[in-house]
Amino acid sequence: MELGEKELAMNQPFILSVVVRNSSNRPVVQFPEFPGLEKRSASATTTSNVVGGRTVLIQTISQQYYAKKEGNNTLPPFEVTIDDTKVKSVGITLLFNKVADEVVSTTENDQEQEILSLTDYIPGGSIFLSVKVSKPIVYVREGFSVRLALYVARSVPIEMEFYRLDTQLQSILKKLRPATCWEENVGIEEIIQREVMIGGKKFTEYQMYQSVFFPITLQSVLFPAIKLDMLLLETLPDGKKSKKVASFSSRPVRVLVKPLPPHPRKDQIAVGNYALEEKLTRARAHSGESLRYRFTIKGDGNIATITPPDLGDSRLFDFYPPDVSQTVERSYERVSGTKTFDYYIVARQKGAFKLSRFFYWIYFDPERAKYDTLLSSKTIKITGENLKTLTLSGEGTDPVYGNIDELDTNLTYVDYQEIIRNLTSAVVLVLLGAMVWVFRK
Repeated sequence: MELGEKELAMNQPFILSVVVRNSSNRPVVQFPEFPGLEKRSASATTTSNVVGGRTVLIQTISQQYYAKKEGNNTLPPFEVTIDDTKVKSVGITLLFNKVADEVVSTTENDQEQEILSLTDYIPGGSIFLSVKVSKPIVYVREGFSVRLALYVARSVPIEMEFYRLDTQLQSILKKLRPATCWEENVGIEEIIQREVMIGGKKFTEYQMYQSVFFPITLQSVLFPAIKLDMLLLETLPDGKKSKKVASFSSRPVRVLVKPLPPHPRKDQIAVGNYALEEKLTRARAHSGESLRYRFTIKGDGNIATITPPDLGDSRLFDFYPPDVSQTVERSYERVSGTKTFDYYIVARQKGAFKLSRFFYWIYFDPERAKYDTLLSSKTIKITGENLKTLTLSGEGTDPVYGNIDELDTNLTYVDYQEIIRNLTSAVVLVLLGAMVWVFRK
């Protein structure tokens, strides 16, 4: 367990994290509630590295807590449940300071504007269920988020409880997980509760599910109307409480999926907002020496499906298959991270060579609606003599089948090895005959 900063501004969250190592399964984490703090966004980060031919996997699940008022906030000893394991922590005291006047926090305004765009809200309504998508139209393989939440007005004089929520969610999630999409979710199976403003009215939001989807086909993604049963508690005149089940339904939501513009490789190109980071161990080397080059793609998109640059064949360098490592961060609104391809390179010929001839990666930027290319900016200068290598592909300076088209097939071919074998066989037969004649004597 990892605890975040203890001294924070009011617009900064206290972050509680759980780190799980060497487990390929996504753990189910339940974070505690703290008095005076409001639980909000969560995130899950997965990092995989290849060390000595073995893949090391690290998962970090984090929960954000925001203070409701300034000053000290003492958290009593608590525990976090990870699958069936409880991890305990001692208490901690946090200090939340007032935000400076020149620092304007847009978090609350952004949240309010986001809620105001809910299509399920009817002005004057007090309770409603909503399935909200972040984008109504996306390109194929472009990510969009989906959120399922129940909103209850704070002014409603009614008591409610979730009714058989586990059973209901199993059925609901089957409808909310389209078969034509790649899903990335945080993996925290608990209800996130927070206060929001809708139309100038205070609501309590009960967030039950959030995920990011990447459509892999051109088929539109349809989220049908979702029904949620809640248990209403009413106080009778005699003071007793009665229970009844009330149903709330969301509206169906459709996300249109459009194709990428024409491109020879549009079916393989990644979609997202990416940048390049690269590292070269040295810019000068002697022919035959090895270099190490790291090509790192970072940004927002489906990091897990990113493929390495297509280097092809080269008579200038030997490129060995790269070691691959990646970090994928899943939050409630997006998927981001990095993917690194670590190459060993051996130079064959002398000269100065720009790595952009070999290391480039094409992607589609949905915000600009255009293709772009990440190009290496590194240059390698090689000294020494050109290496002569034998290859079956016809590449290199001295190929096995070089000048084969210049051979004269009309010349008489003499097989000297066959002649020697025949003479040797004849000598052996003569010796055997001589031995038989001697024994008969």
